[in-house]
Amino acid sequence: MKDAADYLAHVKSLIILNPQVEHWQITRETIEDDMGLFRYRLTLLDGSFLEMFERFQIVNGEAQVSKYSFHWQNANGQLRKRWDNAAHHPEISTHPHHLHKNTEDNVTPHKPMTAEEALIVVTATM
Repeated sequence: MKDAADYLAHVKSLIILNPQVEHWQITRETIEDDMGLFRYRLTLLDGSFLEMFERFQIVNGEAQVSKYSFHWQNANGQLRKRWDNAAHHPEISTHPHHLHKNTEDNVTPHKPMTAEEALIVVTATM
C-alpha cells in the first residue's frame, strides 16, 4: 500500500467483489496522507449486517490498524459476533483484543482482526 487512499481502495474492492455482499454503504470515511478511518455498513445475502470500523496508518507499505470494531448481527438485530479492541476487558488474556459472541456478556480472547479477516470469516459461514 502506498497510502491511505490505496488501502481504502483495497478494502472497497474486497467488499464489492464478495458475492455474499448484497449492498453496502459508506457511513464515514476520512483520509489524511498515510492515515485514515472508515465505517461501512454491509447487508449480506442472508439479511445479516456487518458494521466495519477501522482506524489505520500506512507504515512501510503495510496497514497498521490502531482501532477496530467489526459488528455482525442477524437480520433481527441479534448479535452474532463483534471483534474489537476497546480497552474495557482487561481480564481477557489478549487484552485489548477480544470477541463478543452471541451476547455482549460472552467475551472471549481473540487475536487482532482486520476488515479483510472479518469479511472472510463472516462470509465463509454463509
